[in-house]
Amino acid sequence: MSDRVHYDVDLTDRVQHLVHVTMTVPQRFAPDARIEMATWTPGSYVLRHYARHVQWISATDDRGPVACVPEGLGAWRLATDIEGDVRVELELYANELSVRTNHVDDHHALLVAAATFPFVAEARDVEHTVAFPGIDDTPVHALLPVVDGSWRARDLDHLIDSAFEVGDFPSVTFDVAGVAHTFVWSGHGRSPDLDRLADDVTAIAEASCRVFDTAPPAASYTFLCTGWDQGGGGLEHRDGAVLQVPVHAFGDDDRYARVLALIAHEYFHQWNVTRMTPAALTRPDYTHATLSASLWVAEGWTAYYDELLVTRAARWNARRFVDHLAEAVATVDAAPGTLRHALRDASNEAWIKHYLPTENAVNATTDYYQHGAVVAFELDLRLRAAGIESGLDAVARALWQRFGDDSNGYDEADVLAMIAAVGGDDIAERIDARVGRPSGPEIDNRLLSTVGLQWQTRPSSTPDLGAQVRDEGGRVVVASVFRDRPAWRAGMTGGDEMLALDGTTVITAKELDAALATYNAGDTIAVTVRRGPRVRTLDVALAAPRPARRLVPDPDASLQATAQFTAWTGHDLASLD
Repeated sequence: MSDRVHYDVDLTDRVQHLVHVTMTVPQRFAPDARIEMATWTPGSYVLRHYARHVQWISATDDRGPVACVPEGLGAWRLATDIEGDVRVELELYANELSVRTNHVDDHHALLVAAATFPFVAEARDVEHTVAFPGIDDTPVHALLPVVDGSWRARDLDHLIDSAFEVGDFPSVTFDVAGVAHTFVWSGHGRSPDLDRLADDVTAIAEASCRVFDTAPPAASYTFLCTGWDQGGGGLEHRDGAVLQVPVHAFGDDDRYARVLALIAHEYFHQWNVTRMTPAALTRPDYTHATLSASLWVAEGWTAYYDELLVTRAARWNARRFVDHLAEAVATVDAAPGTLRHALRDASNEAWIKHYLPTENAVNATTDYYQHGAVVAFELDLRLRAAGIESGLDAVARALWQRFGDDSNGYDEADVLAMIAAVGGDDIAERIDARVGRPSGPEIDNRLLSTVGLQWQTRPSSTPDLGAQVRDEGGRVVVASVFRDRPAWRAGMTGGDEMLALDGTTVITAKELDAALATYNAGDTIAVTVRRGPRVRTLDVALAAPRPARRLVPDPDASLQATAQFTAWTGHDLASLD
């Protein structure tokens, strides 16, 4: 055996959700080696402790069994007296379908590398290879190149930043600027229209390339997309992405539009994150939380661009795009946590807050995805107002030219310096303040006029309850209660089940909205809730309605502003009417 670390993956017991992995550790790394499982996967900043899925583990060398002693949680220490290469065998339970975890059954085998392959830190920089013996001609779709029947990673980091989908599934391959792209559908039921999907993704990919003025940086790019009855999301990798969407999403126009935005988000990460990387994440410790204050750039800017790219690709119309922007601004502006938690701190604390939210999160923290996207929107407008015709694109392009594939990565000071270089110190200082202290967005009509827009207030007659509710199994459940608003002051809390208003039952969230619309601001209503085993009735004094705002064309927009709107979105301003 050479110096490379090799893995054989046995899927014989896949029906029972079991995966058997044999890791061959070269002799020079084996004595006293610490075998470790990752606790998290890049792109998803929360500890998941993948070792909890290990059913058993053992080791052998050329002479026979080798001691493999547990050392803490998720690590094992090999003996020092080793003869030849060591074969570490383990069995994993894989029945958690998400883009960050493993799921194998009679239909497919989705394996996320961080959740699948143990590693030796001292062998981090040698080649790592993967094979699937015993699967005969079953296709393996992977985010790694295949050579002589093995999928090859340059090093451990390349391996961890990959995934595999095993099964004979519908797929389509298409070309973007000379780079082969493949979309694999492993969901149940009828396959989506792959030709339509290829056309739409091509347009999105080309729009992404124009931001950075470059061809796709991957040698090839693969989407592994699975479908389930609920849930969804995506996880970026260096040469592809893992997607999960509702199984029928491709048959509904609205849900399909959201799938395209998800695809755009993960695809944009091909530049912003997997190659142009926050410094702390360039060579992370996979066994401990790796903090980065730059997630508002890595994820926030990407969240801004995902919908913008789909719009520029003419797969969304301008009205959908600006409505989503207005909704994002309103959500950030209304959340009490925006004024209590700095965006920079939210980036650092993603590990304990963003991915592990409580019902009170809206009051205590801010979302570096959505809030970061709103800051990106504000920055884009300020750059355009300062005469930078391509706005935020100019900063993204300059960062790419400087930090694309830079092994040291960038930090916040680099981003702010690039903003200053492109748009001036004043803009950079404003953005630094925006992310460095708790504050809401500042996107007013003067700024919006740069692209020919203005706010239009839409009055509401429904008084404010101050709570978010959701339908859950035939019940109306309070998702969260906004601090210092009526429900909060009355003692309502997230998790309460709403039973009745003034003695009349409430069956759905829509019914609740209709009932509230019959009251006036200042009215006190009796809200009956179930809280665990208790039933309580709370007197809630309703507040004044909270009017909504919409982005509409400025009737006095200049020719320059209308041209800037088109340069920004790819659409005519008049299309909003």
